[in-house]
Amino acid sequence: MTTRTYYTRDRNLLVVIYFLFYYAVLLGFFLDDRLLSQYHPIFFNFNRDLTELALIATGIPRYMIAHPAWFTIADILAFLLPLPLIFREARQTGHPETRPANFSPWPGLLFVCYLAFYLLLADIFWQVHHEPFILLLVLALVWTTGRPDRFYLILKGCRYYFLYIFVSAAIWKLARGAVFNSEEMSRILLLHHTDLLTGDCTSLACRFCSWLIAHSTIAQSLYLAAFVLEAIFVMGFFTRRRDRLLIALTILFVLADLLVMRIPYWTILLGTIPLWMRDRAGDHGDDPLRLPNRPHPQPRKKKIALYETTHHENLPALLDLSQAHFGQVTVFLKELSYLNLTGDGSPEQRWPRIEFYIQPTGSPNRRFIRQLFRHIRRHGYTHLHLCTLDNNLLFFALRLAFIGPVHVSLTIHEVNEFLSGNFGSLRSWTETFSKPILRRLIRHFHFFLPAMAREFSRRQPGATTVFIPSRFYSGHHPAPPAQPFRIVIPGSLDPNRRNYADVTKTVALLRASPSLPPIELVLLGDSGTDAAIGIITTFESITSNRLAIRSFKGYVPERTYEQELAGAHLIWSPLNIHKKSSRNSTETYGLTTASGLTSDLLLYNTPALVPADLIIPELFQPATYPYRSPEEACAIIRRLVEDPIAYTALRGTIHHAFSFFTKENFSPAFAELTRP
Repeated sequence: MTTRTYYTRDRNLLVVIYFLFYYAVLLGFFLDDRLLSQYHPIFFNFNRDLTELALIATGIPRYMIAHPAWFTIADILAFLLPLPLIFREARQTGHPETRPANFSPWPGLLFVCYLAFYLLLADIFWQVHHEPFILLLVLALVWTTGRPDRFYLILKGCRYYFLYIFVSAAIWKLARGAVFNSEEMSRILLLHHTDLLTGDCTSLACRFCSWLIAHSTIAQSLYLAAFVLEAIFVMGFFTRRRDRLLIALTILFVLADLLVMRIPYWTILLGTIPLWMRDRAGDHGDDPLRLPNRPHPQPRKKKIALYETTHHENLPALLDLSQAHFGQVTVFLKELSYLNLTGDGSPEQRWPRIEFYIQPTGSPNRRFIRQLFRHIRRHGYTHLHLCTLDNNLLFFALRLAFIGPVHVSLTIHEVNEFLSGNFGSLRSWTETFSKPILRRLIRHFHFFLPAMAREFSRRQPGATTVFIPSRFYSGHHPAPPAQPFRIVIPGSLDPNRRNYADVTKTVALLRASPSLPPIELVLLGDSGTDAAIGIITTFESITSNRLAIRSFKGYVPERTYEQELAGAHLIWSPLNIHKKSSRNSTETYGLTTASGLTSDLLLYNTPALVPADLIIPELFQPATYPYRSPEEACAIIRRLVEDPIAYTALRGTIHHAFSFFTKENFSPAFAELTRP
């Protein structure tokens, strides 16, 4: 990955975290009635601080007391000034390459200056302690630069200041001799919790505090533990290898401070950001300082991990391309998908350089997802492609937010579903909340139809969208024996997705034609569901000695599925053009969602019957026959049956058209999908 890619990802993440902290601080002021307009100051304090004395000398505090409306204006500006920064960063998320040319430091400088001004006013009027907010102010300097080197230089400075906070606290405890005074912690508790101890002491907090004061040895042990914890931060001045440990210790310190001392020191957690982020492209191992004479690190080997759930039929093309473009490829998928990934041979035989991690049937999804991200982190993967993302959206959003320097891309199966929200259930709420985060974190998308890619690009400007079919053409296959003429309807027997009424009417018309040879209709999906029972009953009522119906109960294995398609004279896809997704979003086949038809067509050079309103890519049009009514569908089938010479020529035409669907022709699209 390039420096720009690391920088863009870190900056986008920092925007979210920093301003969440910023507005949380203002919300805390509001809830405590500490906003300037809520506090209504009538005097100010002369603190021993040169910057505050300089501000008092300007006369601004005196003027604000005389004109209280300015307190409200000051609060409003505190809430509104970050918005131009947030909008600028959001606008440039999809165009990181434009940041240096169009970047202006003035919004950031104005925000930093006003934040310092507001905090000084707060201390002058109501004695706010600056220590918890210095990191908030110093870290705000990153919004004044658009250059990666300066961005990471500011983060490095914030990191050293954060380490200084803890190490200086440890040195102060040692210099005062407090660590050797067995009564020190008991004295601190007695002084700090005076308000708590002066009552009847019936609360759990008061009893706990009293117990610690009475047991000074245990209390002092807590003090010594705090000293050791703070002293451990000194290692951060010499190495970054233990920064994750320091983050965990910071969280532990904040929790302990809240429980024992009742100090909500949560703002210090902002200092963990510089511990997490660093200039990886310029990283020099353990040395936290940049040494100019050290050689530049070698680029990492390109490794990609692919995650799939149930749509195994869409994997072959991505696996072919991944094996050709990456030095290491790993696939995480369910056991059922693995067993049905190929119709002939095992996945290891077809893709010998790919490693497969299988989720056993019944194993929890989130455990398997954690294994995926753990594997990516431990083995230094550079790319992650999510082939399907239809569950655990919030879990994925949280994981992706902290995945680090990994290029993430996603296959979109339903455009409207991914771009819409739903509030019908708790799950819908979490998914609606997660989708904007995912759209911000993921900017490269894969589609199975060109029209879907264009539609998504129109609605999400700046996103990278590519069309890659689910599989590549497997080659010319001769037509099966002439009789019976076999029509295959692939896919689940679902009336929401397919219009079986047109099929039954067409079959009835064919049965009434005595000149036609025997016809076999194969329903290539699970006919054992409740929705399928009525469909099967209707078809069985029109069978005859010249019209046979064949169906399958249960899951159709991939080997059987491909064998049935190999023996088909015609594939029929009687789609309902408009259908409801699993989350009740309206989708349009050919425009916002894709059926399995294109995948089925590329297995063999077999013609297909499709509704006239279905948007068919130009590359697939030689293989498709559109119809508008059962009568028109019947006429098309009759032509194919009655003219075997023309039918043979048609399969040759389809073979010639489908010869375009090769790995080489879609390698540029895959390179764009995986390009940082």
